[in-house]
Amino acid sequence: MAGHVLLTGASSFTGLWIAEALARAGFQVTAPLRRARADYDDLRLERVERLTQSADVVFETPFGSSAMLDLIRAGGRWDLLAHHAADVTNYRDPAYDAAAAFGRNLEGAPAVFRLMAEQGAQAVVATGTVFEAGEGGAPGEDLAVTPYGLAKTLTNEAFRHYARWSGLRFARFVIPSPYGVLEEKRFGWRVFSAWLNGDAFRVLTPRYIRDHTPAPLLAQDYAAYSATVLATPSAKAVLRPSAWIASQGDFARRMATEVSARLPGLACALEFADQAELEEPYVRVNADPIDRRGWDEPAFWDEYVAYYQRLKAAGRLA
Repeated sequence: MAGHVLLTGASSFTGLWIAEALARAGFQVTAPLRRARADYDDLRLERVERLTQSADVVFETPFGSSAMLDLIRAGGRWDLLAHHAADVTNYRDPAYDAAAAFGRNLEGAPAVFRLMAEQGAQAVVATGTVFEAGEGGAPGEDLAVTPYGLAKTLTNEAFRHYARWSGLRFARFVIPSPYGVLEEKRFGWRVFSAWLNGDAFRVLTPRYIRDHTPAPLLAQDYAAYSATVLATPSAKAVLRPSAWIASQGDFARRMATEVSARLPGLACALEFADQAELEEPYVRVNADPIDRRGWDEPAFWDEYVAYYQRLKAAGRLA
């Protein structure tokens, strides 16, 4: 057994894959969720049901709450706090309230960190984002580039302090641009929705440069990093996993190649907008190449395509 880990945010897209990767790596995973089971539906419910296969899921246990403190006490010895949860409601909205989100993210954090240390935990691995200050790989850019990025910057800096004050090592794992099965209804979902309904997909942001990373590969790297953080006190404090740096246009072309190879009767047509204006930063990438040993890229694409075929058959790609 690699250790006992408390993983927050496990009902999210990347959170589920992280839970599964940690379990495969030998960790005992406990996943406190904020809501009651009955409050989950649709995509989030799918993820929660799958999560129960790799983690001990505890409902109605928000981060920092008395219920979470009770869970930590009852859990016996812990090794790692994998803190993946954050306030992400409308996080892409320019009006996202960074200060309010920062406050919500920190509620109860000092008590959680202290109690985890008292129960034997050695370290915290907190999730970062390429939209934080100092991240994203754009030279000379030292500010957060969105209100959400600012909230994450402030939150992780506060967590670093609380961890160290509690006697825990602090590490940060920076999330790039993940995609895969059970993802939110964003780029990949829109691509498959267009193609499987017989339409061309129009790429509205073909110029953006992003770090495109299959979610299970990203999670595999997360699990390996967590094990390293626990085993090696001198492990690097920040890991910036990188898979494939390319424009959104090139990523769409890659998807067309992979999907058409598996569904040869599908047109997989693409159109590209001019994208004269850049509403988001031009470049958001990471710098640490992911170790691909054991990674089966064709199997990933097989599963990815089959997943959207199932959604189409179930009438969920309107």
